Amino acid sequence: MARDLGPRGKMCRRLGIPLSRITAKDPDKDPVLRRPYPPGQHGATARMGNSDFARRLREKQKLKLYYGLLEKQCRRAFMEARRSPGNTGTVLLQLLESRLDSLILRAGLATSIRQARQFVRHGYFQVNGAATDIPSFRVKPGSEVKYHAAHLKLAIVRESFERMKGRNVPPYVQVLGDGEGVRYVRLPEREEIPVDVNEPFIVEFYAQRS
Repeated sequence: MARDLGPRGKMCRRLGIPLSRITAKDPDKDPVLRRPYPPGQHGATARMGNSDFARRLREKQKLKLYYGLLEKQCRRAFMEARRSPGNTGTVLLQLLESRLDSLILRAGLATSIRQARQFVRHGYFQVNGAATDIPSFRVKPGSEVKYHAAHLKLAIVRESFERMKGRNVPPYVQVLGDGEGVRYVRLPEREEIPVDVNEPFIVEFYAQRS
């Protein structure tokens, strides 16, 4: 499975997104808050591109960073959103939020999208009672995602239970029991998705290159 293993701290600094917004990073140690300028020798004096293309490209890169996507995965999601009824930008975000790894992250069962993806790949979760190890698995509204019984005693799983107890999950996610899993209640509204991107710019970027 292809993954983006590049340095997120540098990417966050280049795009101006605090690392603590996409992981459980301590804000006091956040590289973006400590050095709020692009990385590199001349980062503090570098000028960011302000053309239409540069702004659209930057929004697309931010989306990929939030969800840990490669270019091929991001483009595929856009093409599916464009074929679907409704606002293409909103549908694109709803499709990405419906991924299994994204749902696990929103529920507080993981501290970052990378950890959520690792949990799925290791077979920690079942969707409606069926085991799956595909992070991009599309969870349908009404589906239940629970830990596999064989992994409930793992220390890292118990830690995720504790995290969930003190976390306010989005309204489209319902915690089951004492945290053994979640139910994907419905598709999220745009204002409920904690992703700071200008999705019309992303739609324009891909529409001009399709």
